[in-house]
Amino acid sequence: MVISQKMNENEMGYRGSKSEFHNPQPIEISVKEQRVDGSYFGSVLNPRLRCTLTGGESRYHIKILSKQLKPDYARTFSTLRNVLNPWFITGFTDAEGCFSIGIQPDAKLKTKWRVLPVFIIKLHKKDLIILEDIKKTLQVGKIRKSGENYVQYVVESFKELQVIVNHFDNYQLVTAKVSDFLLFKQCFEIIKQREHLTEKGLLNLIGLKSSLNWGLSLSLKEAFPHVNFVSRPEYKFKGISDPFWVAGFTSGDGSFQIRLRKLKTNIGYRVSLLYSFHLHIKDLDVLKGLASYFNNNSKNLIFNDKKVGISDNKSVHLQIAKFTDINEKIIPFFFRV
Repeated sequence: MVISQKMNENEMGYRGSKSEFHNPQPIEISVKEQRVDGSYFGSVLNPRLRCTLTGGESRYHIKILSKQLKPDYARTFSTLRNVLNPWFITGFTDAEGCFSIGIQPDAKLKTKWRVLPVFIIKLHKKDLIILEDIKKTLQVGKIRKSGENYVQYVVESFKELQVIVNHFDNYQLVTAKVSDFLLFKQCFEIIKQREHLTEKGLLNLIGLKSSLNWGLSLSLKEAFPHVNFVSRPEYKFKGISDPFWVAGFTSGDGSFQIRLRKLKTNIGYRVSLLYSFHLHIKDLDVLKGLASYFNNNSKNLIFNDKKVGISDNKSVHLQIAKFTDINEKIIPFFFRV
């Protein structure tokens, strides 16, 4: 396809909100961060499949400004949206969620340390609606303002965290984030048995926390120099369980792009469409799984190649750019045929 008039972000309604890699093309327009929900589904090639992309600014019922984020704003949209498919929540968590154990000094406690388990999803404030959808579906947690431009869905009540643990037991995470969940779950069980109130239980928690997310802070390392560190659970990709997982994961980490290449004749541009992901090398098998899920050849996986905009850190890149694949597989997957 060729167009003779230059397009820009303002003309097409720029929707990007997360930093991302960009291939070094003359012009590349990203429409990443259009959120996803859906109603019914079948196989990938079944024309009844529907995982509809929604959630751009045009879908918001009010303009979301920072001054409108009041303490009880989590109820603003509660009657305006449908609940999400549980696999969508798992896919979105694989992309955006965080399982964390906070350990803070507290002189009032016998151990002198307070343990604070928490599940968090943090997004730009324009994506408030999706956090409201998650809260409404799980029926636990709170939504809070986080700085000037961000909001976060937070579950920290021990009773409500049981709902989170149950969800991810039933709808298991697909990426390497499952290792964080397994560590978090072990911590949760220690707290559930009130063992964290003993010195031995606290030390067990700190050992588990050493392998969770970013590990121990400098202050914890200094306070517990002889703690026994726990090995991180081995991760193995087990496949993609459900199309709504793909919808959720795409909504968090996927990118839909329009790429324009200026023609040598200088009279117009060649247009191509791109569906892509850029992830840490540890999730290589996830990208292979996505490529296989959409029945694409593994040659669509490109490794650390500067020609496609991969930085020198350990990252992998999945691109689906063939027009027939976009037209016959990707678009029908996210929209009703």
